[in-house]
Order: sequence, then structure tokens, then C-alpha cells
Amino acid sequence: MDTTERYGSVFQVEAWVGSDLGQVRNKNEDNYLVDALNGLFVVADGMGGGVQGEKASRRAIETFSATLYNKRTLLRSLEFPHDEALREQVAELLDQAIRAANQEILRIRKSLGPKVTMGTTLSALLLLGQTGALAHIGDSRIYRVRYRELEQLTLDHSLVAEQVREGFITQEQAELSPFRNVLVQAVGKSDKIKPQVEFFDLEMGDQFLLCSDGLSNYLTNSEIITVLGEPEGHRIVPRLIDCANVRGGSDNITAIAIRLSSAEHYQPTTEVDIGRGFTNAPLLRGLKTSESTRLLQLGKTHDYIAGERIVSEDSIDRSLFLIFDGKVGLYRGGHWLATLETGHHFGLFSLVDGQGRLATAMAESQVRILEISRNEFVDLLRREPNLGVKIVWNLLKDLSFSYRQTAARLLKALSLPDEDPPSGGTLE
Repeated sequence: MDTTERYGSVFQVEAWVGSDLGQVRNKNEDNYLVDALNGLFVVADGMGGGVQGEKASRRAIETFSATLYNKRTLLRSLEFPHDEALREQVAELLDQAIRAANQEILRIRKSLGPKVTMGTTLSALLLLGQTGALAHIGDSRIYRVRYRELEQLTLDHSLVAEQVREGFITQEQAELSPFRNVLVQAVGKSDKIKPQVEFFDLEMGDQFLLCSDGLSNYLTNSEIITVLGEPEGHRIVPRLIDCANVRGGSDNITAIAIRLSSAEHYQPTTEVDIGRGFTNAPLLRGLKTSESTRLLQLGKTHDYIAGERIVSEDSIDRSLFLIFDGKVGLYRGGHWLATLETGHHFGLFSLVDGQGRLATAMAESQVRILEISRNEFVDLLRREPNLGVKIVWNLLKDLSFSYRQTAARLLKALSLPDEDPPSGGTLE
């Protein structure tokens, strides 16, 4: 789901959300709220197992948001950031909203009997005017990316996080600790809670990620920056969820991605350092620099992190992909076919016949890819037939090489005499 809303005349705010069961759990205990109209975004990760965890996260969000909605006029005061008295009132309201959610979950627990355990994290982001505010308890997280630097705005209310902050253990030790999932604060855990409430100024280009630990446990800071840089916003959350699932998916996964920008989000090809290895790419063989530039300007660059799926086999799309940097593995039915490196391309058959991808492409390292759509490619061939002949000839030579290599492997498998093929070539 994605939403777009303009707050006042300051920012264009886009938001995308998704939640996934993961690879291990039988029920999704996460819940979320995306309210673009009121600038409110919430993620809650329920605890207690099955129905109880899901109920805790859902009721906590309902109680928290209802408390805020009853004071809409006060919340709108955030649009006037220099009024400290109003800001203090909003801070008290956010604190009160989490405490109200806490009391509601404690009430439900008591009604279900002494043997029932249930609780939830709750991380909320409020965006109004030029001001942002957060209210948080637990170990779900809110990140901000500004100028391609990531900052975790929330504190983890876990045992090991407190031990790290107090200097008893290192971050490396915390990641290996058997107590890393033990929370010292959560909604429904105790009468005595101390929520984190903070304010900050917003800037054009800010990006935010709210997520449960089913996502944050699997991605590094640099990887989060990479995926949030995805130019097509609706692809951000699916990419994040897919990465967490590929790396284990041991918990439910929920993410809300938010972008405060209306500018172009991808880097023009002419500004990309394509590197020495790319200048010898088969597709560019024999082209003048100006001709290579005109071809490369057709595409958009995408960055992928290690283990991320780029395209899936049998999917119907008709783009050609060139590898600017890194390694890409090709798989069919889970079986490895080949590894392509900087300068190689894939997707030729789908570009031509549109019959579906022959292979799944996975990033084997941090990868930068140039995607050229079929429409852009065909338009170039029509506009510049002389350049088009050179490009098509390069593709035919590469296809011929790949065909000869495949035929040689088949002959060898059938034990028929043939010379060993040279290494290289493309299979997709």
C-alpha cells in the first residue's frame, strides 16, 4: 500500500507499507497504522504467541491513535515549531497515549487470567508542518536517512541494548547474547513504563523507516540506505521484506517507508562512475564514447544488496539489465546457472520475445544495475538506425557465443567429440 499527502505547503510526503508472516511463524502478530491525512505512522510487534500477540499489537495501536485523535487541534500545533509551550503539551499527549495503550493491554491480560502473557512494542512517527515527533517503547525501530547517512532515532528497550549503553558489553557481544530478545520495556509488560518521546526538525529529502525487529535483525545500516534509495518508491518495502525472508525470515516482518521529497530519486547514468571494467562490456564493443553515452542514458540505475532478488524467473517484463558493478548469479528452479560480473548484461531473450524470464537473477554482492526498458531500447533503434545496427550486432555476437557454449556443453554431456568451449558469455 502506498499513500501520498501534502502537509501545508512544506513537503510532499510519500509512504509505503507492507507486512509479512516470515518463514517460520504461523501467525502474523505485527500490526501497523498509516494515516497520511493526520501524518501518523505506527508499527507494533505483538508478543504472547498467536492470537494474544496479534490482539495486543492491534489494540495498542487503536488505543494510542484514539487518544491522539481526541486532541487533533493540539497536534496541529506542531505546525508552529517555535512555540515551546505547545510542544510540551504535545509531548505530554504522546506520553499519555502510550500509557493509555499500556493500561488497555494490562486490562486485557488481567481479564484473560494469570497464565496469559501478552504485550507489544509500539513505535510511532508524527509528521506535521516542518516538525516530526516520535513516541516509542520496545525494540521496533524508527530510522532516518538524511544526506545518505542513517540514524536510528529510537532506543532499543532491550536488556542487551541497555548493557551496551552502560558499557557492560560491546555491540558485538550483544549480537551474540542469548538475552538479545529480552525486553525491559514494552506495552503491557508493567505498570511502570518510561516511553521515549522526542521532537526533531524535518528537511526536504528526509527518509524514514519504521520496522519490527523481524526486518532490522537482518539488514545493516548501509543496506537500509541502499534499499531506501530505490527510485520507484512502491518497490522499497517489498525489497526489504524479500531480503529479510531470503536471510531467514525467523519473525514477522513489517515496514513503513516514508519519503519527504518530490525530486528525481535516481542518479542519471552520465553521473555514474561506470568503472574501468564496464568500458569493455560486450554490449558497448566498438561504440564511440558518445554512442555509449546515448545508450546508457536510456536507463535507470538501481542498487541491490547481497542476497537480494533482482528479477524472478518466468516474470513477464521486457527490460535489459547491464551490470555496472558487482556480481549477479543466475538460477533456474533454485539451481545455479552462471555468475555474471561487471560489464555483462542479462535479460536479452525477454527483451526480444517477452515470453518471461528464463532465470532468476540474485545479487551475489553489493550490485549496481542499469535497467533499459524495451520501449526506450526500441525507440533508440528507430531514431538512430546506424547506432542500432552496431548494438544489435553486438547482441547477436554475444548470443552466438552463448549458443556455441551451450551446444558444446550439451555435446560433452552426450559424450560426443567436441572442443572445450571458452569461458564467459551470457546465459540469460
